Amino acid sequence: MDDFYKNIKPSSQFQSIFEEATIAKVPDDWFVLITDIVGSTKAIEEGRYKDVNTAGGLTAIAVANVYGHMDFPFVFGGDGVTFLLPINLLFPIRSAIADTILQVKSAFGLTMRAGIVPVQELYRAGTELFLTKFKASDHYVQCSLFGTALPLAEQWIKEGKDESYLVRENEKILPADFTGFTCRWKDVPSERGEIVSLIVKPNHSDLEVCKKIVIRVLNFIKSEYGEEKEYHPLSLGQIKLGTGGELRKEAIARTGKHSGFKFTLTLFKIWIERTVMAIAIKWKLPFKSGHYSLDRLKEYQVMSADFRKYDGTLKMVIDGTKKHRLALETFLSQLEAEGLLQYGLFVSNRSLMTCVLKVASSDEVHFVDGADGGFAMAAKSLKEKLKGH
Repeated sequence: MDDFYKNIKPSSQFQSIFEEATIAKVPDDWFVLITDIVGSTKAIEEGRYKDVNTAGGLTAIAVANVYGHMDFPFVFGGDGVTFLLPINLLFPIRSAIADTILQVKSAFGLTMRAGIVPVQELYRAGTELFLTKFKASDHYVQCSLFGTALPLAEQWIKEGKDESYLVRENEKILPADFTGFTCRWKDVPSERGEIVSLIVKPNHSDLEVCKKIVIRVLNFIKSEYGEEKEYHPLSLGQIKLGTGGELRKEAIARTGKHSGFKFTLTLFKIWIERTVMAIAIKWKLPFKSGHYSLDRLKEYQVMSADFRKYDGTLKMVIDGTKKHRLALETFLSQLEAEGLLQYGLFVSNRSLMTCVLKVASSDEVHFVDGADGGFAMAAKSLKEKLKGH
């Protein structure tokens, strides 16, 4: 049933998905699931950016635990996630998302909106939807989405075009399983001064033209910022284990509670695991946990970091200097003036990680965003431009 996605051969480099990768048309009996946090900008302005990112991470692990693996199509966008679902998993995933909506409200007081739109309906409306894959590491294969379908699906969900598209809390049949959600790292300071959260939207409906625009942007970033390892937002020297707040947030996310026996027991267990991790890292002790060698934990974060992606917009988290960023803004503003693209950008001095590990497998992903709102704030500035377009 979901062999369509498994059979797509992943590209070995991110940029090659725009240059040579074969893109596959999404079957018309699949579904688009989009989740986001209502009022995320206000929550972020109140300093709750980690809660917003955590909510997105919870939807990813809830869906992964229905699948039993992480080789399925999804793209993390900061305050939400876009998934593609085969028909055979529609109802169990719908139930898991319904419970996630409940848990996010209970744990963090945030309202999550989720909607599921049939791909067939999007095709009938004259849109297209394609995907391809990129092998980020041995433990994470990333999906990229192309075409005009996603903005329309998002619009239908936000406008409530069809009530049946919206996922409601009362649709929960079985509880969502958040096993594998983990959030034990401090915000990661920039090595070069600035963390840029960037969203670039090509202004063209033609797929090949969009790809060429993205390649121009990626080539400029390489010429200005250097190779990927130079602008990667996670560096081994800057990654540090959390000491309190991060661990509490994980315990809240996993139990849905802020106090009580279950919460205290979960927090105690997280603290013990964190202590073992710290000892292994400090003394380079090769303790094993699943596929992990605990002394190399920081390397795994970097290897499977989800810091650049494409879902109709190019989303990147980049570490650089103010000089680099000003040059990037000048370049993007020029392409914007030519009518080729529109962009939103947000600057912080650090990034944050939200980690999703599929227990009993070697699948993992470490979602990276800029601190203080990152992608959500970049999206806000992009939306303001689009309104005036």
